[in-house]
Amino acid sequence: MSNIVDINENGDTPGNLLETTTITVRWSDMDALGHVNNAMYFRYFEITRMAWYDGLGSGALGASKNGMVIVDAHAEFLKAVRYPSVIDVSMFGGAPGRSSFNTFYRITDHATQELYTRGSARIVWVDDTSEHSMPLPEQVIRQLPDGKRDRAVSARQQPRDQS
Repeated sequence: MSNIVDINENGDTPGNLLETTTITVRWSDMDALGHVNNAMYFRYFEITRMAWYDGLGSGALGASKNGMVIVDAHAEFLKAVRYPSVIDVSMFGGAPGRSSFNTFYRITDHATQELYTRGSARIVWVDDTSEHSMPLPEQVIRQLPDGKRDRAVSARQQPRDQS
């Protein structure tokens, strides 16, 4: 899958709202062109994703025996964000597979809700010891659409034979 951005021009997203964070843009987020550097958008996604993860109550990422990794990430920059700004970053979760699900992001102006950026990332749950994918935790599945696994995706993501 080369591009999982799935948010239409109106900012509508598939899936359930998982988290929204409000972020004050810093002067240091800008680049030489006078707008927020493209890499910072992925940092804003990360801040929101980590706020969601922390809310699961699973402990600090990396401190437990399993957690999430990002295997694919995209952003579509619709309008430049400039300092000073306050933005809202919303994260939505799509239907779960066996070990993964797509997340979708929307960055909007805090005051006007004008859409600046839309993006996506695929999260895979991994066993930190074996470094292989593992089934999504139930507390994650319950937050995603229908609270059950997408059977078509699940069938494609069966564990590989490690022999």
